[in-house]
Amino acid sequence: MADQTEKKTSAYREPLILIAFVFVGAIIGITLGDKAAFLYPIGQIWLNLLFVLLVPLIFFSISSSIAGIADTKRVGKLLILTIGIFIVTAAIAGIFMFLVTGLFGVDTSVQMEAGEAVNEIASSSVGDQIVNTFTVNDFPLVISRGHILALIVFTVFFGVTVSVLGEQGRAVAEWLNNMSKVFYKMVALLMKLAPVGLMAYFANLTGTYGAELLKSYGRGLLIYYPAAVVYFFVFLALYAFIAAGPWGVKHFFKHILTPALTALGTRSSAATLPLQLDACDKLGVPREISSVVVPVGATCHMDGACLATIYEIVFCCVMFGRPLQSVGDFAFALTIAVAGSVAVSSVPGGGAAMETMVISSFGFPSLVLPVLLMMTQLFDAGCTLINSCGDTVASMLVTRFLYGRDWYKKELNQKTEDEAAPTADAEAPAPIKPIA
Repeated sequence: MADQTEKKTSAYREPLILIAFVFVGAIIGITLGDKAAFLYPIGQIWLNLLFVLLVPLIFFSISSSIAGIADTKRVGKLLILTIGIFIVTAAIAGIFMFLVTGLFGVDTSVQMEAGEAVNEIASSSVGDQIVNTFTVNDFPLVISRGHILALIVFTVFFGVTVSVLGEQGRAVAEWLNNMSKVFYKMVALLMKLAPVGLMAYFANLTGTYGAELLKSYGRGLLIYYPAAVVYFFVFLALYAFIAAGPWGVKHFFKHILTPALTALGTRSSAATLPLQLDACDKLGVPREISSVVVPVGATCHMDGACLATIYEIVFCCVMFGRPLQSVGDFAFALTIAVAGSVAVSSVPGGGAAMETMVISSFGFPSLVLPVLLMMTQLFDAGCTLINSCGDTVASMLVTRFLYGRDWYKKELNQKTEDEAAPTADAEAPAPIKPIA
């Protein structure tokens, strides 16, 4: 019990220190006003260092993960179905947050001037926005933080190619893995300076915009967490119902309590992995499915992050006087949020990568990044709860589509054990054939 308490305390120590430093910076800014601008260089230097690391971090982390997949055919069908479910549920989460912000609005206390990039993107067609967001016409542009999604497309293509090469690509895959470790460490070291960097940056921001910035955070908390609670109890229940009817809803909430509390206590999807797998076993999800869906979901199934990203996009658009209006605007915002929640979430320090992708896609100035990073910290516990528990219900959905409506009555785990360990006196039973 003491160890669990220590782990939970440790999980919240860093964000609490960060939040405390940010509030100290806010107090300095409110007290000194425009004079707090002398701290701006300190915050900007830290921010520039983070920007420099983001591009290689994204490239090496994503490409090394994909390049390390040795047997792509064996899990191909399962992964396609899994990723498809991840995308659909993330899109539903994004649409739900659009409805929430439409009903309750976002804080409008802080208003900033929109730059030329924001105006240019807002005036372009949806087709041009998508083309310019996911692709570039010259290689140097792809290694720029201004084209994060184009970088991800290139990185995925590169990683898949290395994986397809098999033995010939092994040396490259090992090099990618080693380089990813180097950049993970560099980011970890830089983030130790985050409290000082963000304190300096927020002192300048609040010195310029006053206490209204803090009101924006309070408003965000009042909107995000009730929305997250509704999503948890309504939408996850809906997915469980689709997977296994009333039985699925009842047993999902019966077995999800411990993983849910662990997610809230540790703020880590990875920490809940063993508990999610155990919950899947108790629900009757075959291990051949849960052992793929849950770990993959821990890195790229982020409905909670999609909720947060949509809120942040709407907030920024209102702050710069360019609110989302047309269907095309909402479609583009949803595309960015879903793509980011599936792709960028696997990157360590993914919050920074996600926010950078948002500001680059919409042309927001870099000064918005610290504002969004702080908002991400405040939303993080709710995000982790939905992200991790969503992996269990996603496993149920995958099982439903592969094994039919009554999968939970078939004792699939028992059959899998019998097939995996046949006796000498009995012939192993025929493999289970999933229902298409």
